[in-house]
Amino acid sequence: MKLQNRLAIVILVIFFGGWLIAGASAFILEKQDARANVANTARILLSTAISARNYTTERIEPLSINDDGFVRETVPSFAAQELFDRLNEDYPGYSYSERALNPTNPKDLAEAWQVELIQYFIQNPDANEVVDERVNRGGQSTLFVAEPIRVNSTSCLECHSTPDVAPPGLIKTYGRSNGFGWELNETIGTRIISVPTEIQDQQAISSVFSYLVLIAGVFLLAYAALSIIVRKWLTIPLGKITQLVEEISLRETEIESQLPEDRTDAIGRLNRSINRLITTLNKALLNKEENIR
Repeated sequence: MKLQNRLAIVILVIFFGGWLIAGASAFILEKQDARANVANTARILLSTAISARNYTTERIEPLSINDDGFVRETVPSFAAQELFDRLNEDYPGYSYSERALNPTNPKDLAEAWQVELIQYFIQNPDANEVVDERVNRGGQSTLFVAEPIRVNSTSCLECHSTPDVAPPGLIKTYGRSNGFGWELNETIGTRIISVPTEIQDQQAISSVFSYLVLIAGVFLLAYAALSIIVRKWLTIPLGKITQLVEEISLRETEIESQLPEDRTDAIGRLNRSINRLITTLNKALLNKEENIR
């Protein structure tokens, strides 16, 4: 195998290994960055939902009390979830939910994975957030941010302490069985905002692909330039040296060929050394012919 081919194989192997490592590293970094961006978006949306809740509590609820003392639309969790249900119609995968172990509305009863979140917040009172990924019922990959729901105000107990003090309209709508027995400072549920990750994942893959194509393009240019340099400054000169040395080893007459001596590097020094060897060999051959005569 020619020297140039061996060098090409070594360079290609090194490049391919480095290319794979660079691609894997870039993908991990892009994935982490995409996840951070999605989580930040989820936090903003969660803050929006909480703001909607607070607005409902502070401004809407005091103005909308009917004769029964209860209007479903003035319930903060109901208002916030309805808002995001409408958002989900235009942006599938974006969802907000409030789930509890003992909710007033059966719709808000926690599922198994949500129960685990609630239990985590109960067992870890200092925990204020959980960020994780899951696949929703539609098969869509999502990232969710969950926060605990804690009874931080006595106003919550007006509807959720005992059925006897709850508004008659609430009892009429949901009955006397669920959503009671809450205590102040108790963790009773979790609020969860989910954001799809498909777009961010595609952007990450696209960015990594573009990055790898750029690296490959730069390498090909560098490899082409290096190949020309190696061929001009190494392969061709060594080929001439090899050819001349073979000629010397096979002939017993005077050698007329000479190698160029215009270079100042190692190849140039080697050429001058071989030329001196040729000169010495020619003198020896000439003396041999004279002695024969």
